[in-house]
Amino acid sequence: GARILGLFPLPGRSHFIFSESLVKELANRGHQVTVLSPFPQKSPVPNYTDIHTGRTRDDLFQQTGATNSFDLPKLSYFSVVMMLWGLGEILCDKVLQEKEVQDLINSNDQQFDLIIVEAFVNDCFLGFAHKFKAPIVQVVSFGGASWMGDWVGNPNPYSYVPDPFQNFSDQMDFWERILNTLGNTFQKVSRLLYYLPKQQAVLEKYFSNYAPLPSISDLDSSTSLILVNHHFSISYPRPLMPNIVQVGGMHVKPAKKLPDDLQKFIDESPEGVIYFSMGSSFYSSEMPEIKIKAFAEAFSELKQRILWKWETDSLPGKPQNVKIGKWFPQVDILAHPNVRLFITHGGLLSTQETIYCGVPVLGIPLMADQHLNMARTVSAGYGIQFDFANITKESLKWALKEILDNSRYRENAQRLSRIYRDQPLTPLDQAVFWTEYVIRHKGAPHMRSAALDLTWYQYFLLDVIAVLALVVGIFAFVIFLVFRMVLRKLFGRKKSMKKVDVFQKKRD
Repeated sequence: GARILGLFPLPGRSHFIFSESLVKELANRGHQVTVLSPFPQKSPVPNYTDIHTGRTRDDLFQQTGATNSFDLPKLSYFSVVMMLWGLGEILCDKVLQEKEVQDLINSNDQQFDLIIVEAFVNDCFLGFAHKFKAPIVQVVSFGGASWMGDWVGNPNPYSYVPDPFQNFSDQMDFWERILNTLGNTFQKVSRLLYYLPKQQAVLEKYFSNYAPLPSISDLDSSTSLILVNHHFSISYPRPLMPNIVQVGGMHVKPAKKLPDDLQKFIDESPEGVIYFSMGSSFYSSEMPEIKIKAFAEAFSELKQRILWKWETDSLPGKPQNVKIGKWFPQVDILAHPNVRLFITHGGLLSTQETIYCGVPVLGIPLMADQHLNMARTVSAGYGIQFDFANITKESLKWALKEILDNSRYRENAQRLSRIYRDQPLTPLDQAVFWTEYVIRHKGAPHMRSAALDLTWYQYFLLDVIAVLALVVGIFAFVIFLVFRMVLRKLFGRKKSMKKVDVFQKKRD
């Protein structure tokens, strides 16, 4: 097997779950995998070596400046983008200075055939690809941003491909297309002028022994393959180069048997069960007290039982029909036929899991791509989206009753599940095949688009348009001159004829 280095430094559990599914499967297939992440394996995995970075979820939120995860929805669009760029600089600097990571940077006895890196504000880690002279596979744990497509020359028309950080569909009106264009342009310009110089500085600080160093932009453009957590059936169709492969939901595994207590709780609920989780990064126990009370009071009036992912030992005012737990096997629960509804923050992994299982959704997006995911939920007709700030007991009761009593939400969810599952290969098999393809073909340079060799004005045909406009202009000007000359001669002859007639009349 090949020697593979996986680089996943972000202390976001959901991000790692997606990438982990790939590297563990590669290890299962005989490749020697070394993985740098904050999430070491709890028990040894054959062919899998951990490099533990020690970052935590609390570190992540501390860098954002938020005292509570539920403060993040208050940030403006531009603040979120700049926060991510700043997070990238701090994350790179903190992780690259750790001893085990330094040992890897300075090692002389290790070699890798492939670098797999999560494409999320940590471009500095591409320095390892330069050190080991290895091809790059970038794993995108969300639907992908337009600037990621630029790495492989992928077109991204703003007219119908929505910005992942806004809640637009592919059917945008004029104003939405303006905002979509402005948002994407802001991301690209701020990335170019603010983020990339800081990443370059970190790269040069920690990889100076391997000078001359390429620019971060050149390293990104040397990417052999992008595996993106997207699939047209559960998002929106868009153009993709052959080296951008859709592996949306590759982390989803077939449901297993539930623990006995959960099995009993769900089986014995005659009216069904509602599952409530705000994901691995947002803790519902950190919600404002008024929101917790609204949920508890609304739940207390339901006939259904509720499984609520709650991160502390007790829930104040917990209704009799509610069971709390710090962790639940989410897919195994959603796959149970007695589960009627999933209340979620709209994270992409959770959205894909509920589609896989065909369960309708009450979505409460908080930030980033969660708004886009929930906009798709609404447009596909299998859920309702709520603004967190507007949640009250009464609004929750209305939304819960609407979804539970209206069969169309479940029917749409199950229809979408059938469409999503109708693939020739599982997303994980697809990801493994193309990763091994890059290894077999030494980086697969034949998939590289010629768009990467063009200047911006050549790519948009501005030079061609300028020359054609000039030719048309010159041609139009020549026609104008000829036309004017003909008119002058024609009218000049008429005038001279009139003068002759007048002269003849005077003589007569």
